[in-house]
Parts: sequence; structure tokens; C-alpha cells
Amino acid sequence: FTGPEFNDVDNRIISLKLVLMGMTKAALFNPQGEVQQASEAFYKKNILFLRGRFRPPTHVNTDMFKTGYDIFIKDKEVDSSKVIMLAELTLNNLSNDGQIDTKDFIDRADILCAMGYSVLISNYHEYYKVVSYLSNITKVRLGLILGMINLNDLFKESYYQNLKGGILESFSALFSRNVKLFVYPAKDLKTGKIQQVADFVLPENLMDLYRYLLANDKLHDVENAKTEYLEIFSDQVIKMIKEGTPGWEKMVPAVVSESIINKKLFGYGSAQKV
Repeated sequence: FTGPEFNDVDNRIISLKLVLMGMTKAALFNPQGEVQQASEAFYKKNILFLRGRFRPPTHVNTDMFKTGYDIFIKDKEVDSSKVIMLAELTLNNLSNDGQIDTKDFIDRADILCAMGYSVLISNYHEYYKVVSYLSNITKVRLGLILGMINLNDLFKESYYQNLKGGILESFSALFSRNVKLFVYPAKDLKTGKIQQVADFVLPENLMDLYRYLLANDKLHDVENAKTEYLEIFSDQVIKMIKEGTPGWEKMVPAVVSESIINKKLFGYGSAQKV
């Protein structure tokens, strides 16, 4: 919606409502907050995307994008001048007790745009569906960044009970596309060990499938991850913000802390002073 009669209309909220109402599966806007047609914005572009809640974005998220980008552009099929950095929010990641708070959505979207990312809202809960969606728009190389926890979820057979072919059908849809997965490490908080692709353990019936993906260059560790960030968790940051606990500012990029403080986002300033 454009024009003087629509000055009070936020097209991002309209986009969110279109997805919520099932009128579209996904909606996109650029770092300037402008709604875009994905078919035009993504055409012949190399998309590097990260799915998350981003509530709020932390140093972990920015490092995931940075390290993922560094390895992505080394691919001979990737043109660094045509890479779109995409933060994806699914309806699952936007909901709180089954409800979606539009202000909370806009708060997160504003921060992600200020960080220079395009934002995709989607109703594609499974990774293979969003990859299929993107692959139908651009035929060039895609990159998907995910953490070790998300990699574990990817192999949960219970997620694919609605598919006749189960996990094999989902992996066929996911990995038959021109996509590579970049896995960000995790830290075992008990032992302090850094866990990477080689440390990933699956039930025996799935290990051959995992080895196949490794052998065929579908999964990669990201390089030079800042392991000191691996003990930062968004839920912890949110808790500290709401309770007025100092130190959370060091867990997020400066642009994020400034936005939270200046706009009083995520409950900032709500803690009662004793």
C-alpha cells in the first residue's frame, strides 16, 4: 500500500497477516523494510539464509552469518556480488503460547533490517519446504546455516510421519536441490568440548544416510567460529533484559543493544527498581 492515505499502514504487518491467513506461504522485505516480490528479489541470486527466533539477535547469530558467508563465497558456483543474506522467521518462531504479537514481530524485524539482512516470514515449518520454495525461484547455489541442535532436529524421523517416504522423501526434496548446509558448532556445557560435524551421533539406522551426505559434499563445518560466543543464549539475554540484570549488552551487537535501549524493546526498563 502506497500513497498519502496509507501513511499509517505498515506493509510488513500486512505481509505477516497474509501469511497468517494462508493467502501466501511466505513474504519478504529488504533491509530498508520495503516489501518485495521474492520472485524478483531472489532471481539468479545466491541466497544464504539462517532460520531463527532472533529474540533478540545475539553475537552467535552474527557470527553464524559471518562464518557461513566466508565459506559460502569460496564456492565456485557463488557470485559474491549476488549474495543475499536472509534471516528467516517462521510462524512457529513468531508465536508465543499460540499467539503472535505484531509489535514483537516488528521489533525483531526492525533490528534484523538495521543489521543489513533481508527478512523472510514463512509458514514452511520444515527445512525441505523452504529450500524447495527458494529453489523454485533461483536455480543457483543456496546456502543454509544451522546449528548442531537444528542438525539433530533435521534427522528426527518423527517430523516426517506425514510423508509416505518419511525422512528419505524429505531429504530427497532438500538435498536434490542446489544447496549446501553449513553447520555452526556447539559447546557441551558439561565437558567444554566443541562439537562439530565429525562429532555428530545418530541412531545406527541413520548413520549411513549421514555418511552419504558428508561424502557428497552436502554438509560442512563453518570455519573460525568464535567459540567464546557458544555460551550465549537468546532466552538468557531476554531474561536479563526483563529483570534489569547488567551484562546482556555484551552478548549482542551494538546496533541491537542500542535499539533495545532506545526503543525499550523486549521488556527493557520494565523491572521494578528496589
